Amino acid sequence: MFKKAFVLLATLPLTAMAAPVVEGVYVSGTNNNKRVHLSSFEYEGAKHYELFLANMIGDSSFVIASKAKPIQDSQTVVFTVPESGYLDYQSNLGCRVEVAFSPNEIQLKNLSNCTSTEKAFNGSYVYSKKSSLVPTKYQGSWGECEYAKGDRQSAFLSDSTGSSNGTQHFKVIKVDPSSSNVLNVTGAFYYEAEPAIHTIEYEYLANKSVRIKADWNDASSNYKKCRD
Repeated sequence: MFKKAFVLLATLPLTAMAAPVVEGVYVSGTNNNKRVHLSSFEYEGAKHYELFLANMIGDSSFVIASKAKPIQDSQTVVFTVPESGYLDYQSNLGCRVEVAFSPNEIQLKNLSNCTSTEKAFNGSYVYSKKSSLVPTKYQGSWGECEYAKGDRQSAFLSDSTGSSNGTQHFKVIKVDPSSSNVLNVTGAFYYEAEPAIHTIEYEYLANKSVRIKADWNDASSNYKKCRD
């Protein structure tokens, strides 16, 4: 009886320590240009996860997984490349990535049927709060003040997502203040399901407006801060 009780007590700390995985940005320990962004949403009673494989100097990709319950930080889950509705042929369709979760760290391993783009992400990644969350003082929405608040498609920046023009949205994967009033944000984008990486510069002006410049555009745009 004493032995059974001891075994039960020995397992309690392990159970108590298990927690849902932390979503956000994980950075490679060997290459700062390789990052993975974990996010999720709920649909039809299931938890759907996406792992964006962001290569700052090369091609990017993403893989997905669905679970009945939230992934815990002690689990290993297989993610796969989803089928695209935009492409007639996908060289990486069928790619499987084994993802091992532990507190504040994830490891990608046993990548099978994948292209060199996905295989480049084999390895371990550590959670970065600095890269995952935009400080509150930089957050806001700007532009289209002539429309009712609920009808605006405004440029914005929240704690983990943003848009430079109100239409093209991104997930934050790097936050880099370059001065007291300028913030560079690197975001993970999708163009017809194709993953891409871009950097947006937010310059905060004295009148509470913001000047925004995306790296794909030579010109910048000014947006007003609405009074409401």
